[in-house]
Amino acid sequence: MKKLLSFILSLAMLLSIAVMPAFAEEVPAYSSDQAKKLISKISGVDASKISANLGQRYDAPGQAWNLYFYDNLVNVSATVDATTGELVNYGYYLNYYPGDKNDNVPNYTRDELIDTALDFIKEYAPDKYDKIDKKTDYQYGSFNYKSGQTVYFYHFKRNLDQFKDLNQGIDISVDATTGKVCSFNLNWTDIDKIDMTGVLSEEEASKRLDEVMGTYLVQAQIWRDGKGSENRLLYEPANNAGIYPLPMGIDAKTGAPVSYNGDSFEAGKREEYSVNNAVVLESLGKMDEKKAKDFAEQYLKDIGRDPSKAQLGVSINDGYLYNGENLKVYNIYGNYGDEKGSFNFSAVIDSETGRILNLSYGEWPNMPGSPQADGKGVGMDKAVEIAKDYISRFKLPFKNALVVSGKDYNYTVNFIMYEDGVLYPMNSVNVNINNEGNIVGFNMNFSAVDKPDTSGVITLEKAKEVLSKYQKLQLSFVIPRDNYTGNPKGDPIPVYQLSYINGYGIDAKTGEFVGYDNSAKPVPEDEKFDPYGTVRGDKNERVLKIFIDTGIMPQPIPAPTEKATAGQAAQVLFKAFTPGYYAKPMMEGAADASPEGNALEALKDYGVIKEDVKPSDTVTRAQLALWLARATGYDKLTNSDVAFSTTVKDIDGLGKEIKNSIAIVTSLKVMDAENGKFKPDDPVTFSDFCAAVYNAMKNM
Repeated sequence: MKKLLSFILSLAMLLSIAVMPAFAEEVPAYSSDQAKKLISKISGVDASKISANLGQRYDAPGQAWNLYFYDNLVNVSATVDATTGELVNYGYYLNYYPGDKNDNVPNYTRDELIDTALDFIKEYAPDKYDKIDKKTDYQYGSFNYKSGQTVYFYHFKRNLDQFKDLNQGIDISVDATTGKVCSFNLNWTDIDKIDMTGVLSEEEASKRLDEVMGTYLVQAQIWRDGKGSENRLLYEPANNAGIYPLPMGIDAKTGAPVSYNGDSFEAGKREEYSVNNAVVLESLGKMDEKKAKDFAEQYLKDIGRDPSKAQLGVSINDGYLYNGENLKVYNIYGNYGDEKGSFNFSAVIDSETGRILNLSYGEWPNMPGSPQADGKGVGMDKAVEIAKDYISRFKLPFKNALVVSGKDYNYTVNFIMYEDGVLYPMNSVNVNINNEGNIVGFNMNFSAVDKPDTSGVITLEKAKEVLSKYQKLQLSFVIPRDNYTGNPKGDPIPVYQLSYINGYGIDAKTGEFVGYDNSAKPVPEDEKFDPYGTVRGDKNERVLKIFIDTGIMPQPIPAPTEKATAGQAAQVLFKAFTPGYYAKPMMEGAADASPEGNALEALKDYGVIKEDVKPSDTVTRAQLALWLARATGYDKLTNSDVAFSTTVKDIDGLGKEIKNSIAIVTSLKVMDAENGKFKPDDPVTFSDFCAAVYNAMKNM
């Protein structure tokens, strides 16, 4: 019996082995070893140290190798098509950290590295090389002192005769220090499989997109480099204003809204809504810890929550930045969760006035079961009705709202503060509802804002006219994806969408475009743009171009041959030698609130500039040497009892710190002393100033 059983088991095993190939997963045509060797060749990392996992390609149907390597110095990641070996994306990132001694000073101009980017495409995406526009739009890079790679970005647009503005192509970044490619991303849909007949005209698409998305008068919270946030009245397109939910765009044939996963996007009607249970958050007077906690407990009671369960905590923050001021505030926070769900609460209250600067509350019920498989739901109108009923139990800190709603997977109903024709996107109540009509999420955020003066604003039509110069209509493609796995599940769908604008919007009074930073302001298509116009032909042209390319250069660019001012010097020194992770806000309350004045106040706060100088004062060679020594950390030596030997002859009558600074900058080849003469009292041109700063970045 045992022999018979053994025979049967052996036979079964043999049969299972015999049939296994019929059910085994197909072996990829392009192996993991091949993919590893490819990424090793690009990155210089030993192929044996690179890991590879087989998965779905994210941007097209099919499989891809996901490759990665990391150690304490570098992270490498890539995606390679498992059938064709096509490089889909690649990233090479150095691991910078506070105090890191790795050099990230740029050694190249942007123009000097464009051929590096094109050569990379020619070698690793050869079939795409002749199908891209070799002329790339200018993009400013950025430099952060000893913090992260300094890179230049290049977008090479895909050329297709039948489409003027196609949101397709190749994006590459190149390290401005090493000259190596550090990222590559392929955005390239196979349109041969797509029926492009019946596509809407650009005029039809623009009109429809304006209906679906919209442009609004907004009290926007904008951020400036080193200055914190400020409120400003702008006209903004919906996707820039923080309005949601929004579709990706519209179906290029039907004009119907399309979600980011390729499904239809059910958009609700936008309407004004008067909040029935609004409450004005009055200032509470001078605060202490007990008053702060009492406020939180009462608020939770008013909305039907037991504050004893929230485990409320209170802390003091002496450096809360609000409208350019550092305030002392009380932070109150608490949360609770059980089998029914969870909630959290937080608030920020000014300790002197009791003004409630921020209030946030969220709750998430635990819902049994799973959503309906067919994705059908209660309907948009019903979802909005449910959301309105739900928020009636809360005391909301605003009286009027714009209702923005939509559905892709679940329903989202957003109530955004909207008063006197102005939208306040930072103040909103968001309600999420599943297909069965159950609340699955609620979140309220409120920040104290001063009502803007709306007199003298330009018309919406005028704002749209200006905005159209910066925001283009683009034809793109969205790949339908499975709601659960995110894997592609069908052919790409042509979609019209609006391009991203590199900025906030249009100033509602002046009609001027407001960019994220003056040096990164986008240029309308119909305007010629030469970022180097004022520096061409200068003796230090290459250094000046590097400063322009990396955002170190002030805007507008000072004339290179003019005498450098203290304000200009401060702007450059602040960008060149201020670690981003230690950056202090520029001073809003400075006597001169211009960019030059703000930068000067900031460097005085850092101890780089200790002298009583005004932004308009001319910089001498001695001052430049002194400020460079301080900015680069040599001030401990220059102020010490050490007397530095030097061959410079004309500095004997100067103070110890200045003499030592001059000795250091001349010995390190940062500044010259022709024939032994430094000429400490001579003014320095802006061009020579920048050259000295660049030498200090490299040598000090």
